[in-house]
Amino acid sequence: MLYQIIPLEIGSIVEREIFRKANMEIKCGLVWKLGSVLTPHKPAFLKTYNPALGICLEDIKGAQISDTYNGEKVIYFSETVPDDLQEELTDIFYGISQKYSGPHQAVFEDLDWTLEKVESFIFGQLEVKELKEELASYK
Repeated sequence: MLYQIIPLEIGSIVEREIFRKANMEIKCGLVWKLGSVLTPHKPAFLKTYNPALGICLEDIKGAQISDTYNGEKVIYFSETVPDDLQEELTDIFYGISQKYSGPHQAVFEDLDWTLEKVESFIFGQLEVKELKEELASYK
């Protein structure tokens, strides 16, 4: 049996990377407008789940992001990142830099930023559906 976890609010699935360098931090990633999470294990987190806080997918046994639609790239900086550096890093992240090319992760690491963490979250009100495994293979 597979279980599909569906956030009922737009933008409730987030994939985030955290980069650090000295006392500076970048949080960037994707916010999916629509999507779902699949797991072969019956979700046990629902009894204590707080929609305002959400849950990290690592905390849901066997969970993986499944279908996703209309992802929007977002980037945030700690207050310690100077404005001119924020502009340069934003251009790299969105792939519009004239100076650097390639995936933002590789460029950030070339610039001595360390990828500290990669996380995926869901939050908000959720619906859980039981799927027969043979039906899920058609998705």
